[in-house]
Amino acid sequence: MTGPFRHIGGAVIADHGPIPLAAARDLARFYAIEAQAAAASSSGFADLCQTRATVLDAAVRDAARWRRAAGWRDPDEAD
Repeated sequence: MTGPFRHIGGAVIADHGPIPLAAARDLARFYAIEAQAAAASSSGFADLCQTRATVLDAAVRDAARWRRAAGWRDPDEAD
């Protein structure tokens, strides 16, 4: 899966720059909700939203893991 989000060195990076973990989690939830709402349409929008939600969720999970390994007890504190 591809998407405009990546985990790099404990940060979630979008095509426009870094996103704080809490905001990235909220955005992933938003995309997941949009995917569910658009599931009845055949426009491909649901697939796009689901892909973004999945990729963003993985980036958040990996960034949090990296931050914990770097010594942060609460990964959100690094933002």
